[in-house]
Amino acid sequence: MEMLFLKILNMSITAGYVILAVLIIRLLLKRFPKKYSYFLWSVVLFRLVCPVSFSSIFSIFQLRLFDMTTAQREGQRALNYIPMELGNMESANITTGIPIMNSMINETLPEPNLQSSVSPMEKWILIGTILWCIGIAVLLAYSVITYIRLNRRVATAIRLKDNIFESDKIRSPFIFGIFRPRIFIPFGLSEREQDYILRHEEYHLKRKDHLIKLISFGVLVVYWFNPLVWIAFAMMSKDMEMSCDEKVLSETSEDLKREYSNSLLSFAANRRIPVASPLAFGESSIKERIKNVLRFKKPGKGVTVTAIAICALAAAACAANPAKESTDIPEEPYGIYSFEKRLYSHAFISFIPNESYKEYYAFTEDSFVIANESGDRHEIPVSYEKTELDEQIYKDLIGDYGYIPGISKYKKRYQYKLTSESGEDVYRLFFLDDEIWLAKGFNGNNGILYINKIKKLRDGLLTEFKLEAEKQQAEDNREYDEVFSMIGTKEGVEEFLALIKDSTITYENDSSNSISLCYNITPENIKKRSGYSVFKFDISCASFLLYDGEVYPMGEWFGGWGVTSMALCDMNGDGLKELYFTFSFGSGLHRSQVAYFDPKIKQVITFEYAQFSEDMIVTNNQNGGLSLYTADISNMKSPVDFEMRKDKFISDIVYKNGEITLTTKAKYGSP
Repeated sequence: MEMLFLKILNMSITAGYVILAVLIIRLLLKRFPKKYSYFLWSVVLFRLVCPVSFSSIFSIFQLRLFDMTTAQREGQRALNYIPMELGNMESANITTGIPIMNSMINETLPEPNLQSSVSPMEKWILIGTILWCIGIAVLLAYSVITYIRLNRRVATAIRLKDNIFESDKIRSPFIFGIFRPRIFIPFGLSEREQDYILRHEEYHLKRKDHLIKLISFGVLVVYWFNPLVWIAFAMMSKDMEMSCDEKVLSETSEDLKREYSNSLLSFAANRRIPVASPLAFGESSIKERIKNVLRFKKPGKGVTVTAIAICALAAAACAANPAKESTDIPEEPYGIYSFEKRLYSHAFISFIPNESYKEYYAFTEDSFVIANESGDRHEIPVSYEKTELDEQIYKDLIGDYGYIPGISKYKKRYQYKLTSESGEDVYRLFFLDDEIWLAKGFNGNNGILYINKIKKLRDGLLTEFKLEAEKQQAEDNREYDEVFSMIGTKEGVEEFLALIKDSTITYENDSSNSISLCYNITPENIKKRSGYSVFKFDISCASFLLYDGEVYPMGEWFGGWGVTSMALCDMNGDGLKELYFTFSFGSGLHRSQVAYFDPKIKQVITFEYAQFSEDMIVTNNQNGGLSLYTADISNMKSPVDFEMRKDKFISDIVYKNGEITLTTKAKYGSP
């Protein structure tokens, strides 16, 4: 029953948008015959009754107002705003079709309770289902009661002719019954009144309005919780009655308008028909009907053709789902994609991005790049392998770490394995019909850390991205090609000193931990592209890395300059940029070394190579990697304010055989 309730909710949202569209179109047709407005409500009925539809580029859901990508979960045939698996989702996520409303609604949804065997959303769905069933039962019971009461009232009616009956217990005409509907009119009507009133009611029967009203009321009972459906039912009833009025007037003389209006007014003053009875309906919306009668004119051919054209286009636009892009799996996944929403997170993951989160992905022939609005950019050399996505292998890959998004409903299931140079399965692209999922691997080739649903942006962006990447690389090369500048600031110094207040990692000359002695020496380029912050004392030259709330000493510093240069690079292709740096020390024999901080294992690793008597600089090279040079310190103002200029080439830093290493075979440079 809960699944049926969720399906009804999804259909209700779609129908709600269609109702609003019909109301707008109805205003445009205000001066046209009401039979055309009445026809449009059949599209609403279709949307409320039929869970599937055809797709078209002319659908109203193709308007810029809507973003229906995430609502098209069942192919082109259905629109699902609320996932059918909502009760079991780790992070509940509802799509309205209007992006600005998504975050507003999702923020109000209950947070997952990992301690409970039943999710909060599952409880709310159950409560909603129960209330929905109670509402249906109440309306049906009320309808049965009104039917019984009305049946008793007309039990003494006298047959006038055929299926027409007169009664002294009613004050306005109405139709009663389903298979053998009867027309009931009050006593005392003149022959002329009887003529046009019976024409009106017989036209209802000819169009099967009594059945349409019954079906519409049944649909209203099911969707009782949606106020737009109540509005649609009321507006449809008005258009039904006014279209019958117009039919009567079109077949009679012009002087009938006033008399017909007076009769409607009289019926309205004495109306006694139960409103909620689906098996009986009579005169309603009298005020609007009288106005419509008085201004009615028989339509010309031009009006008729225009109205038919508008209705045909409107019906097609409202009945159709948005057209979708081809679901063919591409031979190559290259292009630019953007984050849409998080589908799965491993239990280890604490950060769950919402729909407002911005992240972009670039897939080229030999690399995968992740970038965000903060300027962070991680590039991983990868190779692609296309295979079919087996459901059991998929489940085994994720493991039993919470909710697993199912893939059984998708007909086309393929994946691309993105393998790094070390042979690790770092990422996977899942192509599931028209959906694309990006999975982050961990623990070697086993396991999935998270799955993001992503969407492809326009193809031309890939060329733009490549040009921008080349430009950025050139800028990086120029920045570090010849000179590394160190300029100390006081940004974040107080916070850093508070962290090491009780620590013994500092040099004795810095034991006071004075703010006047400490500086932030992080280059602007590294600030923008990483979470690293580097601090240095200008007396001892002791240097420290602050990363993810922890402090790590950077090399050695007694008798030397401490950290002298820095550069970023994701050398091992794990998606995290290492921080490479050179440092010097030694009160007698001056020594310079190169090291790097690995954010994955959170450890500083120092290469065995050392340069005596000369300092070194690490720079980005033309190949997108790093190179090591001897260097001279110039423009020395203080240990936290100087420039380093590269001199002689020493080595490249490379990733080989699963290890970050230097290309030089020497252990020491020339003294």
